[in-house]
Amino acid sequence: MKFRSRKDVFFLAVIFGFAAIVCSVFVYQFLSENTRNQNFIVGDILLILIAGLLLWFNFGTEYELTPHYFKYRGGPLKGEIPLEKITEIVEGKTVWIGLRPATARKGLILKYDIYNEIYISPLTNESFIKKILEFDSQIKVTSIKKGMS
Repeated sequence: MKFRSRKDVFFLAVIFGFAAIVCSVFVYQFLSENTRNQNFIVGDILLILIAGLLLWFNFGTEYELTPHYFKYRGGPLKGEIPLEKITEIVEGKTVWIGLRPATARKGLILKYDIYNEIYISPLTNESFIKKILEFDSQIKVTSIKKGMS
């Protein structure tokens, strides 16, 4: 079963704000006669690559559950985790560093192996948890409703 990633306002504002800035820079450079030279090519290419990467994350983030694997794809990040290695799901907390193929806050943290974890943001946390527990009922679910995240 496939799950789309939820997108929150903060993530969309960062992505489309950056894309708007990149477009503004290109329009300014195109209309300005003083900046038409070779010095801006490296910077322009870098800005295009970063904007493309952010858009790829926005439109290319999804998750898939099979009876034996959790598969994720977030832009250039992709992988799979065997369900028997997932030990706990933490709901309602946000992780800002680490493996994070997600486009929203208040998602899910999947803990696997001994010290590994991945942060995801399915469209609805409840439907994802319900489906993964159908495949493996041994996974512990911890819900954090209040507090810092």
